[in-house]
Amino acid sequence: MNTILREVLFLITIINPIALFLYLAPVRNDLSERDFIKVVIKATIISLIINLFFTFTGESLFSAVLKINFNSFRIFGGMVLFSMSLLSIIHGQKMMITFRGNLDDLASEIALPFMTGVGTISVCVLIGSHMSILESAAVNVLAMLLTLAVILALFWMRYHIRSKHLTVAFDKVLGILIRLNGFVMGSFGVDMIRSGVLNIISAYKG
Repeated sequence: MNTILREVLFLITIINPIALFLYLAPVRNDLSERDFIKVVIKATIISLIINLFFTFTGESLFSAVLKINFNSFRIFGGMVLFSMSLLSIIHGQKMMITFRGNLDDLASEIALPFMTGVGTISVCVLIGSHMSILESAAVNVLAMLLTLAVILALFWMRYHIRSKHLTVAFDKVLGILIRLNGFVMGSFGVDMIRSGVLNIISAYKG
């Protein structure tokens, strides 16, 4: 159980629901409360399906089908995480997700690459490589449910704050949390690069 909880926290940190909530600011302003919740739920389901696919196919997908050494993908994923973490620390927000008129397309855009990116896929493959099918599935489902819960909870709090000063303070606190999460995410990225490089070196030596 401790291993599952650790992996769930790891995956949630990479997904970063607090940052995702802020990136969705234009969408929140353009959509009704009902449509916003519907879009986020659809995006969560799409992201979960993608994560489960890479969790179950694992390294065999890269080696047997794509003919790519997974360590190369791990290094690239680490570089992406490191770059994203720098943007989070320096700017607080990397980019905003804009509403383009189609709720189904919007859900797909949120799912990929915001909920599920290179870093998330790398983590899912790693989870599937050392956990059983049931355990890895539980990690993915719990992580996405908690991500959805955090986004909806923040949405509810943000739109039920009556004071303008409290609203500004709420947004500033979220910005600080994004930067703090950036340090953690950057550390994960560096560790993924380090692990990938060491594995490649070990393979050549062997």
